[in-house]
Amino acid sequence: MKFDVKHILFFYLFTLLAGALFFIPAIFVNRFATAPALWIQAGISMGIMGYVLLTKNRITLPPKSFILLITIWATYHLWQSGGNIENMTTIVTLVATFFLFHAIWKHLRDKKLLFAVFSLLAVILSLWGLGQFSGLLKPYHGSFNVTGPFDNPAGISAALVVLLPFVLYTFLWTGKRHRALSAAAVCLVAGVIILSRARAAILAMVVMIIFFFFRMMRERDLKIRPVHHLFLFAGFLLLFTGMFFMKRDSASGRLLMWRCSVQLVADRPFLGHGARGFTANYMNEQASYFMKHPSSKYAMLADNVRHPFNEFLKWAVNHGLVGLCLTSLLIIVPLWGSREDRSTELFAIRLGLLAAGVCAFFSYPFNYPFIRLMTVALLAFALAANPRKGITALNGYFSKGIALLFSLGLLFSTTRQAYHEREWHKIAHRSLRGETDRMLPRYESIYTYLNGNDLFLYNYAAELNVAGQYKISMKIARECDNLWADYDLQMLMADNCRQLQQHDETEGYLKKAAAMCPVKFMPLYQLTGLYLETGQEEEARALAQKIMDKQVKIPSPIINSIKNKMRNLLNEPKKHYDKS
Repeated sequence: MKFDVKHILFFYLFTLLAGALFFIPAIFVNRFATAPALWIQAGISMGIMGYVLLTKNRITLPPKSFILLITIWATYHLWQSGGNIENMTTIVTLVATFFLFHAIWKHLRDKKLLFAVFSLLAVILSLWGLGQFSGLLKPYHGSFNVTGPFDNPAGISAALVVLLPFVLYTFLWTGKRHRALSAAAVCLVAGVIILSRARAAILAMVVMIIFFFFRMMRERDLKIRPVHHLFLFAGFLLLFTGMFFMKRDSASGRLLMWRCSVQLVADRPFLGHGARGFTANYMNEQASYFMKHPSSKYAMLADNVRHPFNEFLKWAVNHGLVGLCLTSLLIIVPLWGSREDRSTELFAIRLGLLAAGVCAFFSYPFNYPFIRLMTVALLAFALAANPRKGITALNGYFSKGIALLFSLGLLFSTTRQAYHEREWHKIAHRSLRGETDRMLPRYESIYTYLNGNDLFLYNYAAELNVAGQYKISMKIARECDNLWADYDLQMLMADNCRQLQQHDETEGYLKKAAAMCPVKFMPLYQLTGLYLETGQEEEARALAQKIMDKQVKIPSPIINSIKNKMRNLLNEPKKHYDKS
């Protein structure tokens, strides 16, 4: 492959990966997901164009059987997307990423330089996290000290633990001249993972270090005795137990999520509930659980949930066992195909995939575009490491023309998505500044494109509610409810119905909101006011007593005010309740 610039390929990889990590301009509503995703889509489309135009040789493709598998996977998930443009673009981008990285693997002559790129990204990200922990930089979430360029420690910790194997590789399999610098990099990355206090990433790091330890012993011809296995197993068990009790409430809350998620899988085991199945159904299932078990020990732990903290379980809910099996095959086949390759490079790649897998079992790393990009890239590298089973495409104008047209189509879709996401950000901020009435026509203008985005639908419905257009707000909110079962959405629909004097519907939405999050006081408070409005004072008194007896999870002035008003209602039963 002839390039005008010596290391253009590595420069491209660094730019693509760095953008996926650090490109988070505050120009989109969801800057932490939208901006990196758009960067990746644009980067992959331009990468394919550059590769097709610059390469003189035949394009290396995966084996025919794997092409068939990935085609079936993509077709199944595109069908499950239900026409959602954002989901479909993500699927197409992932497939394109795999083929691009598989093709360029053979051109990466110096794998050490590739791993140096990964290590450099890990060091930069770690310095960002360390700066936040020390107070020099501001984190993006007020409740956490270390978030990096993410909205949550789960993002920075998952990114670092996936990159850590390549920092370890640089430490052990480079020259002695840079050994001290590499050791400092390893300590820095591992230290920031610990400082993030993200238990899934810490667990993944420990598992990775155990495998790394055994590899080192084998390379030095040291015998691994049963006592070593026993010691490591005992230490791992103690660590796992300690992390459970470190945040016991959080861990117990995940058990509730998994229990409700398993029930969703049982409801539709084979094909699942669709690409948005979890968000569309989970909170309804949680509400049903608390209606059946009002005294459950999980009542104080339940909150709004958008992810079950287990990627495999979420995949089963959304896409069923069929989708889970197809995805598992896409992971297993590259690893099995490269099983005979014992090189240190492939060992580092496998460790990175192992780290992503452990995080995926206890967290939500694939919510972040960078982790998706790295995982697909590492799988492509693993499959490409066995070139004997690859096939080559025709080196003709027709095949290259198709690739170029595909890239241009993806780039056009990305540009269009960026425009509408940017427009949404602008009108949402102007609405917050009191220009709601003026912004509603602009909301309507982008509704056609963003009507598959649950957060946009909720935002649009809320602004219509503020403007007093309750009927239209209710229509949009119901569309949102089909994609996203959510406590706040139930409260919004309850207010719409209340304003429209639809008291039965109001009662239903408030009861559902109360069941979704039993720890919340506001649904019961508003339900009490509804009963007083409709002359059901006995029901209001009974509910007021329930509010007085209700345990408070986090004290606040609002809860104190609610309890005071309920106390007044109980002390003066002849007087109507002052809703103000």
